[in-house]
Amino acid sequence: MMRQLFLTLLLAVSFGNCFSQGAISTLFHDESNGLVPTEGTAMINDAGANGGACMFRPASSAGGTFFAGPYVPVTAGNYLFQVRIKVSSNSSIANLFTLDIVSQYGAIVYGSMWITPNMFKASNEWQLITIPVSIPHGIPNLEMRGMNFQPGVTDMYVDYVQLIPSSVSGLYSPELSISGKGDVGIGTTTPREKLSVNGNIRAREIKVEATNWPDYVFDEGYKVGTLEELEGYIKANRHLPGMPSAKDIETNGLVLGEVVKLQQKKIEELTLHLIEKDKALKKVAVENIQLKAKQAEQDYAIKKMIQRMDKIELKER
Repeated sequence: MMRQLFLTLLLAVSFGNCFSQGAISTLFHDESNGLVPTEGTAMINDAGANGGACMFRPASSAGGTFFAGPYVPVTAGNYLFQVRIKVSSNSSIANLFTLDIVSQYGAIVYGSMWITPNMFKASNEWQLITIPVSIPHGIPNLEMRGMNFQPGVTDMYVDYVQLIPSSVSGLYSPELSISGKGDVGIGTTTPREKLSVNGNIRAREIKVEATNWPDYVFDEGYKVGTLEELEGYIKANRHLPGMPSAKDIETNGLVLGEVVKLQQKKIEELTLHLIEKDKALKKVAVENIQLKAKQAEQDYAIKKMIQRMDKIELKER
C-alpha cells in the first residue's frame, strides 16, 4: 500500500511538473504503433497486455536486440522512461537484457539499465520498470530499445514503452531506486534489503526490534565456560565465540539488532566472570588476613621462646 501511494504521488508530481517543460504530452508506444520487434521476437496474444497483445522473446532465442523504436521527436527536459515487462521465471540473478534510450541511432545514450529476472516480484506478473532520463536538447529521432538479450535465462514479454515528462529524479537512478520487489535503494541501483543506503544516515533515534534478549545468561545452570577455554578459542579464531568475524562483516555487513544482542550476551558473560573473579579475590584476601594472623601468632610464639631461652642461659652462667 505504501509503495503504491509513493508511486502515485511521484507520478502526480511528475505530471504537475509537465508545465515547466511546455506541457509535453506522454509518449506511449506498443507493438502496434511504433515498436519494432526483431528476429526471434514474436507477437502473441495476452489477455493482461495492453490491447490484448505483446512481444514475446523465448529463452531459446539467439542473443541480440529484442525490440527498437519508435524514432520520435522529443523536446529537451526530464522524463521517466517506463517499460511494462514480465518474465516466466524470476529466480535467476543473471543479466537478461538492457533497456536504453538513445538518439542518433545509438550514438548518444541518455539512460541504460540491465534487467535481471530477480528484479521482479513474481513470475508471469506484469511489472513497470522506470528509468529517469534527461534530454539536454531537442531530439528528432529518440529511440527506446531492448538490447543484448541473453539466451537461456528465461522467457520474457514486453507490453509497451512510454515516456512521461517529469522534473523528478529517482526510480532506478543513483539517487533513488525501487526494485520490483519493493526494495528501496538510496545511492544505489541494486538494493539488497527493504532499504539499502550507500552513504551516511543521520537520525534523531533508531529503534531496532529484538527477540530472545540474552538475560538467559543469568539463569541458573547457564554454562559460561572458563577464561582458559575463552583464551584458547580467541587464539584459534581471532574473535569472540558466537560473534561474526571481520570477514563475515565485510562480506555481509553488520546486522545491527543481532550484533547488539550478541554484544549484550558477551557483556553479561563477562559480568559473571567478574563476579566469580571478585569472589576468588575476596577469598584470597580473607586467606591472606588469616595467614598474616597466624604468622603474627607464630612470630609472637618464637619471640617468647627466644626470651625464655635467653633467661635460661643467664641462670646457667
